[in-house]
Amino acid sequence: MRLAWVSPLPPTRSGIADYSAELLAALEPAAAIELFAPHPADPARCAPRPLYPLAALPDRAANCDLVVYHIGNNQHHVGIYDLALRHPGVIVLHDYVLHHLVARCTILRDDLEGYVRHLAYERGPAGAAAGIRRAHGLFTEREQFLTPLNRLLLDRSRGVVVHSRWAAEEVRRRHPGTPVRHILHHRAPPPPDRRDEFRRQLGVGPDELVLATFGFLTPYKGVDTLLWAYARLAREYPRVRCFLVGEPAPDLDLPGLLARNGLDGRVTLTGYLDLDGFYSYIAACDIAVNLRYPSAGETSGTLVRLLGGGKAVIISNLQQFAEWPDDICLKVDPGPAQPAMLLDYLRRLVQDPALRAGLGANARRYIATHHALERSARGYQEFFHDLLHR
Repeated sequence: MRLAWVSPLPPTRSGIADYSAELLAALEPAAAIELFAPHPADPARCAPRPLYPLAALPDRAANCDLVVYHIGNNQHHVGIYDLALRHPGVIVLHDYVLHHLVARCTILRDDLEGYVRHLAYERGPAGAAAGIRRAHGLFTEREQFLTPLNRLLLDRSRGVVVHSRWAAEEVRRRHPGTPVRHILHHRAPPPPDRRDEFRRQLGVGPDELVLATFGFLTPYKGVDTLLWAYARLAREYPRVRCFLVGEPAPDLDLPGLLARNGLDGRVTLTGYLDLDGFYSYIAACDIAVNLRYPSAGETSGTLVRLLGGGKAVIISNLQQFAEWPDDICLKVDPGPAQPAMLLDYLRRLVQDPALRAGLGANARRYIATHHALERSARGYQEFFHDLLHR
């Protein structure tokens, strides 16, 4: 089997880049793979496979049995989206809602007509009217989560891979003729656990607990709720320390959130970390918070790493996140009750070491059983084989 693999790759700052690089080695020797990336890639993590820029794909696609496109919502996928429309292949849909990506491909390129066409294709006249409203500034950021804007791409695809049952059901409902396969987000083997050593480097005492959230910090990941809850938790349990592990988004007013909650100088901000640094903070963590609302239908690779690391994790009880078993994590309901519910769960986890340990042990076993890298690779191989023999 010959594959053209179109994806961001390390050192691009992207969870999809890391996911893609981890999966490549597990797919061989069942497939010969050529790589096509929007940015220069790290040969150490991609060699010895042939590596090309995106512009080379149209000339080389005919040499491959399938073209596989990894699609997410950030700027690294603009060129990949353009190619996927022109040269249909298999879509790995990391985010079910692609509204933000389509906006990057159209509006941010001064192509309002293209944006309106996408909305009209998705929703008919009502969609076209929504596009016109946005042109006049009568469109809120949250409205982008309500219209997936994936219909054109999926209608032109040869098949779709998703990471949750919820996303698979949505694709089947809206695109009944499109082959779809649910493949769980893998967890690659982590580096050696340096928990005690790294906690000493951070100055974390043996009687202290580390509370953290991880990943690209956006307004939709509940950072405001976490800081509100931590400000109250710390008054009762001063031995709990809080870390924000990742790069803040430009539209997240982190200084303002810290000031309003009286947390200036009391929360550790790491900024962007490479994957090894990320794993070090996961190892040092005791309690993790991984919230999403609204959600683009993504499956969080960070959450898979946290659960696989045996951490006590609190997540949002929403769509694809609700699929996680209740005995491996705690779930808070989005909406007005979320802050109080989060604070209550944090108190319970701080007070009850057995609860933390039980959730972590269950999570570690579940991920090892269901989210092994080799199992994910087999799912891809079987799906590609089915598509080639349809």
